[in-house]
Amino acid sequence: MATESSDPRIGLIIRVGVVAVGTLIAVHAGVTAYFDHELREQTYEKIGSIKPEALLSLRAEERQRLASGAMPIDKSMEMLAAKGRLGAGPAIMPSASKDVAPMQGWTQMPGVVPPAMMTPEPGQAPSPSPSAAPRGAPSSAPSATPSSGRGPGAAAPAGSNAPRRP
Repeated sequence: MATESSDPRIGLIIRVGVVAVGTLIAVHAGVTAYFDHELREQTYEKIGSIKPEALLSLRAEERQRLASGAMPIDKSMEMLAAKGRLGAGPAIMPSASKDVAPMQGWTQMPGVVPPAMMTPEPGQAPSPSPSAAPRGAPSSAPSATPSSGRGPGAAAPAGSNAPRRP
């Protein structure tokens, strides 16, 4: 019985393996891209090419209502551009926010809420006293810490927990 005594050709085996793995990866990428393309095409044919009739009619109705009213929208836009907001009522005039929740929610950088932001709007009831709040609940009343008369640009004294403002 004859036996093979020569060494295996390792270089050839490695080259064939690398070419086979590369071919499999390329075929997988090509087939995946083909099926994705076909899926998108079929989805567009079934869903994307359909005209949204309800949306189109709604937009046409809105366009018609904007054009026919006490004052058409294009005229009101021209008037606003020419005159500005002079004489606008208090309901639509811009005003500074009195919302203190973002300032009170900073646990890593506690600070005193400015008293001007804590004053109630005219006609609103004052906020409940801090003693009425349940224990452990955040208080909406201003802190009892004195303000020491510093302005908004002044630096806080050393060791203070007050936030630094630029």
